[in-house]
Amino acid sequence: MKEVKPSGQCIRREPCPHCPSSDAVQIYEREDGTEDGFCFACSKFVDKGNSKPIKVEREETAMTVDVQKLPCRALPDRGITNATAKAFDVRVAVDPKDGKTITHHFYQDTKDGKPVGYEVREVASKEFRSKGDRKGALDLWNQSRTSGGRKLFITEGRCDAMALYQVVLDNTPAKYKHYLPNVVSLTRGSSGAAKDIVNNINFLNKYEEVILCFDQDAAGAKATKEALKVYPNAKVATYSENDPNAMLLAGKAKELYQACVWNSTVERMGEVVDVHDIIESAMQKPAMGISFPWPTVTKACFGIRPGTIHCVGAAPKIGKTDHQHQLVHHLALVEKVKVGVFDLENSPVRTAKKLASKEAKVDFTRPDKEYSDDLLRDSLLAFEGMVRFYDRCASRDWEDIRVAIQEMHILDGINIFILDPLTALVSRYASSEANDKLNEIATDMADLVQSYPITIFTYSHVNPKPKGKKTHEAGARVYSSEFTGSRAMEKWFHYGHGISRDRTEECPEDRKNMSEFYMLFDREFGQGYLADVYFDEATVTYLEPSRRW
Repeated sequence: MKEVKPSGQCIRREPCPHCPSSDAVQIYEREDGTEDGFCFACSKFVDKGNSKPIKVEREETAMTVDVQKLPCRALPDRGITNATAKAFDVRVAVDPKDGKTITHHFYQDTKDGKPVGYEVREVASKEFRSKGDRKGALDLWNQSRTSGGRKLFITEGRCDAMALYQVVLDNTPAKYKHYLPNVVSLTRGSSGAAKDIVNNINFLNKYEEVILCFDQDAAGAKATKEALKVYPNAKVATYSENDPNAMLLAGKAKELYQACVWNSTVERMGEVVDVHDIIESAMQKPAMGISFPWPTVTKACFGIRPGTIHCVGAAPKIGKTDHQHQLVHHLALVEKVKVGVFDLENSPVRTAKKLASKEAKVDFTRPDKEYSDDLLRDSLLAFEGMVRFYDRCASRDWEDIRVAIQEMHILDGINIFILDPLTALVSRYASSEANDKLNEIATDMADLVQSYPITIFTYSHVNPKPKGKKTHEAGARVYSSEFTGSRAMEKWFHYGHGISRDRTEECPEDRKNMSEFYMLFDREFGQGYLADVYFDEATVTYLEPSRRW
């Protein structure tokens, strides 16, 4: 006896106890007031714990069939031919009553070229469901079937991809028809455009031209803008109907071909707006950002706010690295915000142990310290899901680091990034070229923090004092002009911070392990500050004296 899904009125949706779906279970209310549930993602009956559960019969649903046994057929309602459906391996389920009426489309998704599941479109309701494991980073739809070439077209939906493929193939001159069009689509619609592109950036880079053929509505415009942030070299196609499939159905195939193949253009990212376009945003009262570990710094900078770049400079062994680790610990475990750490001088293992030391108040990197493995493990796991590390063995090119920052922001929801040291990005350049390159990087970094609501903290080495002058090691103050690439930083970064400490034997006893933090420049508000910050070796903390842990 087969079970059938419950009937009656659906009163709510719930997560499924059998599969990962968060809302595929529909709960039905019977006439006697009891409830039954059925998951439309995994096609399993969900027992709601009624005193007399009723076992009912059901027919096999479209979600339980072996998709590969289904046929490929033309999709008349979408104008898609049988040949196109076969080229994209789109399978269909038909109404068992007449054996002809198509009830569902099955679009296979892949991950690293391997099939993982299907997006299922119910024709009558136009609703979409998921079959299989389609979580995580998927390939662009049809990516595994592209043949390579000069142009790649990306549409917003599956039927749009098939429609554009069909139109381009039909309108290509006969002598070039053996070059099949490379057409893919997003896997989760316009809202996932940036993530889909970031996840498949290496695939896109194989093509000379990438052309975005998204819907001509507000959602499509937003998707285009987000996609161009992560892939600014893409071109954009525009057309008179809402999407490529609509163009095909409206008999505008040649217009679509011309628009996508020949008339796509590089879209300007800048926008011109009037006061009425921005007045609601402008009316919002400025808000404090999240706190630093040091109250004096929080007050002077009005907290850590998005769209800003901070640069911290200090001589070697003065406290720059501990500043970084204390800041990350505070953000991750006190403010509960995620942080992306690009420590280009240390391995992720060492950086993670330094952060764990701040939490446990034990220096896990010193051989003379006694501690239990459980303490170290628990302290490390405190940062799980809150801190992501960039492996210093990876590229130190700013272009690659920029992509990693974008990925962490878009895919992981990280808004604050630590980059230490900035000079590592230009270490391979001659001194005559390094400043010019740093100016390019600083300019691009400033653009990046305006494109996304992120904050970047950079750390810089400083040039030594001239001979005869008091040295940094003796507690001399740092000046922004001593930063490597100082002109670029003062021009493009929003805040400059200096750290000084007297490391000499002549240092007064009450100033040993005491640093001075101070503002070097504030391009936002012209604020300044000066704070004593004490490093407590016993507890590995680097805080203002009133806040020692």
